[in-house]
Amino acid sequence: MHVLKLLTESLGFSALPQQESSKELRPVVFWHGMGDTYNSSAMQRVFSTIHSANPDLFIHSIYINEDESKDQQASLIGNVNDEVEIACAQLESIPELQNTQFDFIGFSQGGIFARAAIERCGLDVHTLITFGSPHAGISDLPRCDDSDWFCKRKNAILKRQVWKKNVQNSIIAAQFFRDPLDYDNYLENSIFLADVNNERFEKNMTYVENLKNLEKLVLVMFSQDETIVPKESAWFYDQDKSSGETIQFKDTGFFKQDLIGLKHLYDQDKIEFLTIDDRHMAIGDDFLKKITEKYLGV
Repeated sequence: MHVLKLLTESLGFSALPQQESSKELRPVVFWHGMGDTYNSSAMQRVFSTIHSANPDLFIHSIYINEDESKDQQASLIGNVNDEVEIACAQLESIPELQNTQFDFIGFSQGGIFARAAIERCGLDVHTLITFGSPHAGISDLPRCDDSDWFCKRKNAILKRQVWKKNVQNSIIAAQFFRDPLDYDNYLENSIFLADVNNERFEKNMTYVENLKNLEKLVLVMFSQDETIVPKESAWFYDQDKSSGETIQFKDTGFFKQDLIGLKHLYDQDKIEFLTIDDRHMAIGDDFLKKITEKYLGV
């Protein structure tokens, strides 16, 4: 069932004004994060909060499978390249998204996938907003509690096998794993992130031109994030390939070499860096309302 229909039924909004206003306001597309679903209670809270600030926005939430349990599974196991293709085809099939720009919001890994869809499919996106998205990859798996030996054991096994083909083609998190201290293996074996970040010798200029078409890129980092390691990856910060020390945005290869168009966007004053002083994906309603009022639809 389409998310808009679910919302209009559960929140009492009329479908007719939504369709009329979508001709004037930019629609909003969402891509959820790992372990979530396109229509979970958490996502519905987001939709409701955004509609409380602007009830006329048309909303679509990307799904890999309409069955929520399978959609959740697809956020953990699968091939990201295939899922990006599915998402692009899905967006192309929605009448309300045709012949108009729309805004795109990605939560956690959904932010990388949204960016990949823009780069690869040339989506006509006005504003891309990503929350805690590891654009520069994760150099470690989410931290385990000190007493959680099973989690630590699982992470250790996965890290040892992360570059194997069967892992790269089936474990979602492995496909945006990027250890600067093991950079050559990353370039050789990463099936997703090394490509969409344009880090290999042969550059895909289509990616650059497509991302440069954005009018605004909003990068939100969680200051207490322990899920995304390093948390600064949400701002495209990098790590030194010898020492592992943090490299700030304007000193990274992403910026200096303009690998995907970030320097162009920055020089045009089209990138904003925001911080939420909380843990990963702890987004308050007030922050969502401010995002809606400032960036969405108009």
